[in-house]
Amino acid sequence: MKRLLSIFCFRAFDIRISKVFLLAVLVLAVWTSTSMAAVSGEVDLEKQMLDLVNKERVEVGLAPLKMDAKLVDVARLKSQDMIDKNYFSHTSPTYGDPFAMMKDYGVEYSMAGENLAGNSSLPGAHEALMNSPGHRANILKPEFTHVGIGVVKGGPYGMMITQMFIKSRSEGSASLPVKVQEIPSPAPIINEKINNTQIQPKNDDLQIFYNGKKISFPDIEPYINENQRIMVPLRFISQELGYRVDWEVVDQKIIIKKNEDSMNLWIGKKLVLKNNQLLMGDSSPEIYKNRTMVPLRLVSGLLGCEVVWYPTLNKAEINL
Repeated sequence: MKRLLSIFCFRAFDIRISKVFLLAVLVLAVWTSTSMAAVSGEVDLEKQMLDLVNKERVEVGLAPLKMDAKLVDVARLKSQDMIDKNYFSHTSPTYGDPFAMMKDYGVEYSMAGENLAGNSSLPGAHEALMNSPGHRANILKPEFTHVGIGVVKGGPYGMMITQMFIKSRSEGSASLPVKVQEIPSPAPIINEKINNTQIQPKNDDLQIFYNGKKISFPDIEPYINENQRIMVPLRFISQELGYRVDWEVVDQKIIIKKNEDSMNLWIGKKLVLKNNQLLMGDSSPEIYKNRTMVPLRLVSGLLGCEVVWYPTLNKAEINL
């Protein structure tokens, strides 16, 4: 660029230079300066935020997100724009909504979402995001594969943080882009305490009753997993409780439906999505002897059943 300008300055005194060429060089100089302009983010803070996000995902059995360089640039632009234009919103007066912005900057995705935070500290921002159901849902969404994090210092909060999440088209279906809706309800921690006593059953002669009837398990018996949770065959949920059960092989997702109620679970993951409410338990579905097993207390509780554990009898009663 400096070389181009020096050539222009030297030859500007040559009367043979046309006005058209002069104008073209000036336009080129301005265009080059504008196109090369970039927002400098706080690289170390962005890396720390990525580590915090992935720590949350790994703790619930999800794959960590990969940082996408192009998405980082877009996220930094959004953070800087909020500082410059003095607003705090998913819709920018400059770029529009985050989905339009990603598209305009050449980011391809099959699913996308955005989190925004303004805070004087990175841990404070992360805690605020995790305490917000919609933002937490984006951070812990199983389908997302990549993220762009833009941290820019300035503004009324001290620094502005933008997280842009996508499911890469190259790692999933090539279907039309989907906008991720925020989940409005809280995401409580599901515990497995019954009668204020933690379940500590034994595998020997474990008995399951449903509405007073003892359940027979012909193909595989319930058992106690390493987290001291009673695991029952998924078939029990469909046959005894009357729920429709579907299975998505690629994502290893279990879909349980009955009337207007639905619940999604993932093998090896502690996340549960019930009627658009994101929940997190302390145990997850698993494959055992080629059978899908689910935590009895977790599933029964989410389906509206009461579970009572009798430790001396080694018996669990499910009452609808």
